[in-house]
Amino acid sequence: MYYLKLTGTIPEGKQREFEQTYRFMITQIPETCTGFNISRDVMNNASYHIMSYWKNAEALRSFAKTSIYQMLIGAFNTLGKLRELTEGQMTESINGILS
Repeated sequence: MYYLKLTGTIPEGKQREFEQTYRFMITQIPETCTGFNISRDVMNNASYHIMSYWKNAEALRSFAKTSIYQMLIGAFNTLGKLRELTEGQMTESINGILS
């Protein structure tokens, strides 16, 4: 499984527009996305975190070529600032950390 993490800051006056954009965007996420989370930092209300999980690397690469992906990156950069874009492969522990 692969992940994509986006973190950015959106000033208070632009947050409503940013939230409208991501609400539209999540209705367009392809089925190859196995999970999608959007959160706002409780210590810094201007900070947004978006995590998505993908079945495989090809699914993530395909998503990165879509207009929806470009819209999301553009929303961060136009309305605020994209501070972090991280992607990678998730690993699973056989025994788990907490077991």
